[in-house]
Amino acid sequence: MALLTAPPLSAQNKPARPVSGTAGGEEITEHASETISILPPLTQLQVGERVSFQGRWLGIPVGYGWIEVKELAELEGRSVYAVEAQIHSNDFLSTFYPVHDTLRSYLERDSLRPLRFEKYQREGHYRADEIVTFDYGRLIATYRSLLNQSVKEVPILPDVHDLLSAFYWLRTHSFDLTTPRSLDIYSDEKIFHVNFTPQMTLRLELRRRGTFPCVLIEPSANFKGILIRRGRIWFYISADERRLPVYVRIATPWGPMTGVIDQTSLER
Repeated sequence: MALLTAPPLSAQNKPARPVSGTAGGEEITEHASETISILPPLTQLQVGERVSFQGRWLGIPVGYGWIEVKELAELEGRSVYAVEAQIHSNDFLSTFYPVHDTLRSYLERDSLRPLRFEKYQREGHYRADEIVTFDYGRLIATYRSLLNQSVKEVPILPDVHDLLSAFYWLRTHSFDLTTPRSLDIYSDEKIFHVNFTPQMTLRLELRRRGTFPCVLIEPSANFKGILIRRGRIWFYISADERRLPVYVRIATPWGPMTGVIDQTSLER
């Protein structure tokens, strides 16, 4: 899980964060507010929920995607949520760098731990088709490539997550501004210890979408005790019980990237 290189801290030693105004082609305005209440979250996933977003790079629309709780199913005799995320480049980006990625995960209904994770990645000339199964009896994640048939076993902890299960775990667990949450996340045959630090509450105004009470959260990742800094990312999560990812901003060496929730997801 790659995070981007962080900008230097300000003179007051406070974490830098996105500036209000026109950012990444999306007109946003932050209204800092300490009076926002962070409501208790929904504790169960909502089958049929689909959160869609539009992506921009350097202010240019480059793609779209969604993450969806598709159904309740059964896997290895256990009740699981089947969830899926897709990311696609639009016609503009596809002319020189097509992106078509699909991620699937099967999460234990009660714990939201992943039992099986699938990745089908098409980015430019890069291809990856892989399946990871999680054995909590042996505390082993088994990676299998469907392209070259390679197999690798990775030691895990009992409460490990993948990228999709971490997204839903954070949305269904309480947090406040004084207590960072942390998760061990499997990604690319490694285990990363990721801290999610709530920074502030604010009212985020998005052009044509409205104003939303949000919590600003910044993740940071460590691999074997080493802080990974290839950039920086901020999540604006709605402070209501739905915990919707309203807006995401990423500072990259190749320019700012943003993702904004679409109107249909808000209306649902």
